[in-house]
Amino acid sequence: MNTSAVYLPSKLLLGETENLRRHSLTRWLSRDLTQASVDFCRNLGLMPLYCETSSEHLTRFLFLRPPQGAKIEVRTGRAKDKFEEFDRANRERNWRLLSLHINETQVHSAVWISAEHFEIAKTLLLAQGITTAERTPS
Repeated sequence: MNTSAVYLPSKLLLGETENLRRHSLTRWLSRDLTQASVDFCRNLGLMPLYCETSSEHLTRFLFLRPPQGAKIEVRTGRAKDKFEEFDRANRERNWRLLSLHINETQVHSAVWISAEHFEIAKTLLLAQGITTAERTPS
């Protein structure tokens, strides 16, 4: 079975949503502050639906209130092979790749969501000017 795929990262849409998106993302956080930020937002009922990692190992998130009952996994700052390992595991449990950022040094940051909540989360991302990631068989 051929499991290779081409991954197309999320795109940042310009136009009407550009100003909203620019102000909706958190400020860049150093790696040591990332987990604390995610934990704090989770306690408020917010989860990251999009994350970016810079070449300087800084991360920023778009936190939103996810759909009721949604299961989400977030992995930032991963090499491609580790990202593909997480993607394979999430596909096995029928979770969809929601958003993906690949920085200039090929560091992958991704968010997966339970399949039954994908369409609602997709709408939340689009409202912020961000498209979903795509996975296509090669």
